[in-house]
Amino acid sequence: MKQMKTWQWVFVAFLAIATVASIIAEFSSHHHGHHWWSSIPMFWIWFGGIGCFVITIFAKKILGPIIYKKEDYYNE
Repeated sequence: MKQMKTWQWVFVAFLAIATVASIIAEFSSHHHGHHWWSSIPMFWIWFGGIGCFVITIFAKKILGPIIYKKEDYYNE
């Protein structure tokens, strides 16, 4: 398994802190927006999680083959 670099750990820690802050803000907020989806419990948490999943799949399946090259492309 490949080891994560320091900047990757920092990014993961940032995402974890942002997620916890979002959850705390969601439960401590007494003011809900004026849209119908604002009344759904934890809507923005689910929206963000599903959005991250979709972006990850998009990057891996669609952008990955476009960006990555074979390891021996210098020899060709």
